[in-house]
Amino acid sequence: MSIAETLYTARFRSSETIERGRSQVLQCPVYRAGALVAPTSGTLTIYKADGTTVVNAAAVAITGSIATYSLADTATSSLALEEGWLLEWTLVMTATVTNVFRNDGALVRRTLYPVVTDADLFRRHSDLPALLAAGTTSYQEYLDEAWATLTNRLVAQGRRPYLVIQPSALRDVHVALTLQMVFIDFQTSAGDGGRWQALAEHYGRAYTEAWGQLRFSYDEADDNRVNPNTKKSGTSTVWLNGRGGYPRFGGFY
Repeated sequence: MSIAETLYTARFRSSETIERGRSQVLQCPVYRAGALVAPTSGTLTIYKADGTTVVNAAAVAITGSIATYSLADTATSSLALEEGWLLEWTLVMTATVTNVFRNDGALVRRTLYPVVTDADLFRRHSDLPALLAAGTTSYQEYLDEAWATLTNRLVAQGRRPYLVIQPSALRDVHVALTLQMVFIDFQTSAGDGGRWQALAEHYGRAYTEAWGQLRFSYDEADDNRVNPNTKKSGTSTVWLNGRGGYPRFGGFY
């Protein structure tokens, strides 16, 4: 009877965005049963959209049990901005087993960064510092999880986060989603569950409303220019063609 290989989790929160001409550290954290699993060695290969390599089977470092590669600024400084990149992490997990973990990516002008921190949460609820779990000093884990959820939702709706050049527009949705996550967690980890449930539901509605009203400046041409007269929503417009696809009244049936 054959024994199944260990099923590892490569914890990629989103597609990899590599900033052109900037030195940056790429990582592939691998987990099993809630714990980091350190590879014994490995390599990273980075492919452009046309299949040519930017990095070809370069050795990775194992830092803090995580496969890590330092990408030099010179490796990307002369390349064209584009989507469709592929990162392949070939990691030796045991003496007899090598796993290849893949993630898609893009070479971008700039990464989108959040604008919300603990202070913004405390302005809504001044008692939040006193409610922190023992041994913690910040709600950063909730902020990070909410941010990953938001950026992945933008991608799913046809918006590329790295083309958003008005990060402050995402403030309300980020605050609301973070507080919803916080109070959902409090329902089981703190007393007075009814209060936390009511707050979680309140911020769930606030998040839905804020997403529906979301508008931001978007560098659709990717030329690093702001057009103040053009705003994008969190959801892209889909035109559906009917029989013949003839335009009528400025739209398509």
